[in-house]
Amino acid sequence: MKIFQPNWVHHDEKSIFSIDIHPSGERFATGGQGCDSGRVVIWNMAPVLSEQAEANKSVPRVLCQMDNHLACVNCVRWSGNGLMLASGGDDKLVMIWKKTLSGSGGGIGAFGGGGGKSVEHWRCISTLRGHAGDVLDLAWSPQDRWIASCSVDNTIIVWDAQQFPKIVHVLKGHTGLVKGVTWDPVGKFVASQSDDRSLKVWKTTDWSCFKTITEPFEECGGTTHILRLSWSPDGQYLVSAHAMNGGGPTAQIIERDGWKCDKDFVGHRKAVTCVRFHNSILKRSAPKTNKLQQYCCLAVGARDRSLSIWLTALQRPLVVIHDLFQDSILDLSWSCDGYTLLTCSGDGHIACLQFTAQELGTPLSEEDKNILYQRMYGKNANIDLTAQAEKEMIVENSDFLNVSKSNPLPPTLIPQQQQQQQPQLGGMRQDGADKVVQPASQPAAAIKSSSSLAAPTPILKQIETKTADGKRRITPMFIPLNDDNGPALHATNNIMPSSIEFGSKSSETSTVEIKQRAHEEPTIIPPPAERATGEPTSKLDNRLKKMATAPPQKAEPMTVPTDPQQQQQQQLSAPSSTIQPAANQKLMDRTRQPATYPTGKATVIQGHSFKAFGEVRVQIQNNTVKTSYGTLSRVVGVVVTAQRVERKLWETVVGSPIVCFAVGAKYAIVCSQDHTIRMVDIKTGTPVFPVLSLTSPAVLSAFSSNSQLAGVVTESGILRIWSVPEKAVLLSTSCAEIMSGSFVTILHVSDKGMPFIVLSNGSSYSYCRKLDSWMLINSSDPVIRHGLIGNKTNAPVRNIKTYPLSTIQSYGSFSGPKTNSFAELHSAAWQTSAAIAFIENQIKICEMIASPAELKYWYSMLGFQLALNGSEEKIRQVLDDLLGASHNSLDPCRTLAGDDADDRSVLGISKQLLMEDVLNHLKTQTKWQRIYTEYLDQLKFLKERDGGGGGRDKPLME
Repeated sequence: MKIFQPNWVHHDEKSIFSIDIHPSGERFATGGQGCDSGRVVIWNMAPVLSEQAEANKSVPRVLCQMDNHLACVNCVRWSGNGLMLASGGDDKLVMIWKKTLSGSGGGIGAFGGGGGKSVEHWRCISTLRGHAGDVLDLAWSPQDRWIASCSVDNTIIVWDAQQFPKIVHVLKGHTGLVKGVTWDPVGKFVASQSDDRSLKVWKTTDWSCFKTITEPFEECGGTTHILRLSWSPDGQYLVSAHAMNGGGPTAQIIERDGWKCDKDFVGHRKAVTCVRFHNSILKRSAPKTNKLQQYCCLAVGARDRSLSIWLTALQRPLVVIHDLFQDSILDLSWSCDGYTLLTCSGDGHIACLQFTAQELGTPLSEEDKNILYQRMYGKNANIDLTAQAEKEMIVENSDFLNVSKSNPLPPTLIPQQQQQQQPQLGGMRQDGADKVVQPASQPAAAIKSSSSLAAPTPILKQIETKTADGKRRITPMFIPLNDDNGPALHATNNIMPSSIEFGSKSSETSTVEIKQRAHEEPTIIPPPAERATGEPTSKLDNRLKKMATAPPQKAEPMTVPTDPQQQQQQQLSAPSSTIQPAANQKLMDRTRQPATYPTGKATVIQGHSFKAFGEVRVQIQNNTVKTSYGTLSRVVGVVVTAQRVERKLWETVVGSPIVCFAVGAKYAIVCSQDHTIRMVDIKTGTPVFPVLSLTSPAVLSAFSSNSQLAGVVTESGILRIWSVPEKAVLLSTSCAEIMSGSFVTILHVSDKGMPFIVLSNGSSYSYCRKLDSWMLINSSDPVIRHGLIGNKTNAPVRNIKTYPLSTIQSYGSFSGPKTNSFAELHSAAWQTSAAIAFIENQIKICEMIASPAELKYWYSMLGFQLALNGSEEKIRQVLDDLLGASHNSLDPCRTLAGDDADDRSVLGISKQLLMEDVLNHLKTQTKWQRIYTEYLDQLKFLKERDGGGGGRDKPLME
């Protein structure tokens, strides 16, 4: 760390009350007293940071000086984009300055004062008049939507930065001088601190006072000129200026979680005047564990002329500097690169502190910071001006009256999940309009704590009571174990979920329910239940992993499966919770040897193995018959009676060891090491086909759920699917073109002959005979990863018959990004286009594999995404497509002769029904009401013309 005090930065020996660094880091502004007026000076940063630049006389020091304020300037603040500078002073005015070209515009303030020539020209573009007293502090909102000013007239005025000098609202409620104001980094709140010994938090949705905090300030006196409070860049902590604890001055830490005030920054001997958080969330590796830490940095200045720097990851301040000035420290400012801190004093001087990355850490990128905001609050740092306009929009359609006040609910694939959804482990809690999680890294520090209550873990319901001494007692309700939702949530090591509802002063018992975050889309794809290598990926408690990953227990004594391929195939073919055969059938797959792992090579089945369908078992016994011609393997069919008595039905022998086999309702397929394949009747053992031979031995075999189709995959990647009753090949192709060094670990054949395969590298495919090509189902493609991780439920969907696409995608081995970066779940720059591209591809796959239930779901999800983040052009394109030929037939110049009559439906689902689903989602957003009304009218016309839309009895829109 270096400290430098440039003595050439001064206001003619008058006080400097405020300082602020430009977002570019190339200049900074100071505000204070001039010779006979208020003064604002813009300085060059280069001579402050560099000795060479300071010594170079050709490098200017003063860029511009403005003496337009009639009285002392108390605050200067740059806008977030750096285009404007705001200054407020004792003349009750707020002035907005903007840079102009040299020699252009002229006007008041377009030139430097003191007789010197200005290097830059800044002119006052607007003068904001509204306060009845001195303006003491200013703050720009995120994205420069508003600017707030506070004054000795006890008010805070919020100005519309898009339409100066328009006043958005005057916040009234303080009974003393308001000396500081700051914004929540996601724009939900604005906070103010006053001489009336209170701090107030105001909601930006309706500008009402959301919370008033008085306890830490009850002993404070009006001994400071300003009270500059600050909000942490992650939004979790609001740190006030002058507070008291045990008779000593502190900087009060107010946690967003419950607005608790049980921690302070202590150590200053006199009242704290200003606090300023570093602009970025910082990260570095922890010294001992080498794990990634994320934390915030805070500078604190006080009347005792000392400055302290705190990191929330440390137990003590990073540095404390005593007697930095001859008078009180009045303002602080961090540079955007994160390593420079400027501070000013009432003695008319400034100081520059330069840090290194080793001392402070590395700032998170804006993208990563917005990803964190999205996960914590359901939105990024940029205030959605469109959403603000929508909030103020007049509702023109009565359909919007009932839904516009509620949060849009994402669609669910399985209807029962609507009642069974559980909160994600990254628990949410609601603070007014906000839904957040709480970082575990508390602002540590020589911190006085009045209590040490730990945040409760997320639960579905909890009973919370408060005792007379203010302590909370929570009785949790049992919920089933839940996955960690993959690395997406625990990618940041310092984020610990919290799920409590705060703001209640009642001592009565209250029930807290966790609701689904509105901006998240819980969907059908679960986190990968198991990797292709057999490695479990669930993040359960270590004590529970063995239990959770073990195969289900059966009543009858059975041994564990030998082949993980068979184990996966068993789950894929008929999970007990989804596909259930007739009452007298029970699909089983058991062997008697220790587990082995798939290698992509045909491996001889060791020992005895059997598979069963219903009452019939097919047993394999390799190398059990010794003859002079060689060793034979036995294949035996037995029936198991209700009394569990086995009766042998048939027996046959095979001249080569068996490497894989499968059993259906009527047939069994047996594949041998010598590349041969046998299809037999499971009741008689007679062959259905002659012995077939391929170029390499089979590694996987499977029947469709209706047992009419059988398929095999060989070592070399040859895929065959046969229609057994017709004794004909249905599909003959090769997987070699997509294997690229991997091998097939799962094979499934649908009732329509559509093959689904999962490779050892986690990718999955399905083959389309119409296109004569493999369709990509899952891979490491970033769009697919983003889509699958961002669209998942709490339990895997393993119903291959009804939801084939979701089931196959649930077996992928791809998770979120590595744990040293934020999960790429939400990024404002690309998430919308990526999500829509993914959903549209899901729709096309559903069409090709004939999965109507999933098709309807993904159309509904498309409507949900378009309603939240879509454009008008894209919405019209989707709705026009769903109108289809029915819409085109309205044109009298167009005949229906060339139109496909099936264009009115997809997979038997009416396009009008799909259009209704999309429109129902648009109805949740007021901004789409005119498009909604326009297309709803067209849909009503078509339904009336077609006689009620194909006989549907349901109302047009629900």
